[in-house]
Amino acid sequence: MNVSKVIQGKHRLPLHKQSLVFRLFSYFTVGLLVILGLQNLAEVALVKTLLHVPQQVQQDILKMAAEVEPLAENGDPQRLAEWESKQKYYAFVLYSDNKEISTRIMHPHFKFKLKYARPLNSILDSRVNQPIFTIPLKNGNKLVVQLPHELHPAKNFSLYFGLIQVVIAILITLMFSLIIARYLQRPLDTLRHASRSLANGDFSVRVAHVMGEKVKEFNELATDFDNMANQIQLLTEKQRRLIRDVSHELRTPLARHNLSLHLIRKRTSSEHLHLVDRLEQESEEMNELVTEILEFSQFENAKANIKLIPVDVQTFCDSTVEQCLQLKAHGQSIIKDIDRALPMVQTDTRLLVRAIKNLIGNAIKYAGSEANIIIHTSIRNNADQSYVVVSVSDDGDGIPEQHLKHIFDPFTRIEGARDKQSGGYGLGLAIVKEAMLVTGGQVEAGRSVEGGLKISLLLPIIETIKK
Repeated sequence: MNVSKVIQGKHRLPLHKQSLVFRLFSYFTVGLLVILGLQNLAEVALVKTLLHVPQQVQQDILKMAAEVEPLAENGDPQRLAEWESKQKYYAFVLYSDNKEISTRIMHPHFKFKLKYARPLNSILDSRVNQPIFTIPLKNGNKLVVQLPHELHPAKNFSLYFGLIQVVIAILITLMFSLIIARYLQRPLDTLRHASRSLANGDFSVRVAHVMGEKVKEFNELATDFDNMANQIQLLTEKQRRLIRDVSHELRTPLARHNLSLHLIRKRTSSEHLHLVDRLEQESEEMNELVTEILEFSQFENAKANIKLIPVDVQTFCDSTVEQCLQLKAHGQSIIKDIDRALPMVQTDTRLLVRAIKNLIGNAIKYAGSEANIIIHTSIRNNADQSYVVVSVSDDGDGIPEQHLKHIFDPFTRIEGARDKQSGGYGLGLAIVKEAMLVTGGQVEAGRSVEGGLKISLLLPIIETIKK
């Protein structure tokens, strides 16, 4: 693809000073220049520090100079030649005009390099070679020594420079990671938390004021997110208002319908009364549905109306089970396994009773006509909070694993689990979930030991509630 076409098109990279591209480019360029400058300084320091004759070699050469001093004073060419040929370094003793004192013949290349001879403590070249050093002797004579290339300190420079490049690469990667973390991770974390809050039903979440206007792209994204959240909130409020208004409006015709059925019953012969009974049953189901819809819709304002007080769970479990006994089928049994020494929890008593009653009623409806329904209490200690757990389980057919996460959604019907005969409109468990959320508790669903459904209410214990 032609780069110029991309730049000229509507998707060209933004180069505004507040754009993400401009900021990343600016910070990365400045950081890269600083790192490269530090690399040059490191190389200069390395050269000045390491490009000297090794200390051991210097000591050997100075020892050679001290040893040859008396030989040079005597001026015996033959003895000097023997001494020079025995040394481990290529060396000559010369007059001040660079003429050999000994009878030993100097290599032409070495003779040529004499004009580049340097003091023993001078800085060497950064490339490997065979430099010549001059050590002054008495009477103007001098000892010249050639350093073998294998002893030149620059032979390790490729390793040192390689290490510097690795360090520079790591610094560049770290710098770029920090820039990405600063300009990408924090805004993305903010958006992720806001998205989770939105998914959990908090439609009031907004992020534009948190993002600020430093980065143009994130500010635009945050604004779009806020607009989306605002639209979702408006749509949700309209939906709830519609459901609430329709439910309220249904109450009046249902009341007239019940009155009409009552009058019709008095004028209907006994052989047709079963039809009136059927109509009354349908009317009662409609009333129950309207009541559940209204109660579910009221949870949007429930936080303002709930009263969290210390509650003895055992007492409310006992009383709620007694109320539900008359609802169970003839072959069903309700078994209580309630701890009598439970700590106090903080919750709303009305919502607690409704949640327990809904769970027991749900088990009565769907666990089967011969089911055993067990109400069990226990204590669960988590890392930051402890709970009293109220579980309602049964030994019915249960619910498939893949459907468990959906049973708390409003108007959810699991195929084969709810039908006209069993009743239910998919609001009972949704009401339980909302009741737990507004009171600071939790609700979980899973399979019971007996193979049926198990739903647990987690009620926060007062002593461990976060301040």
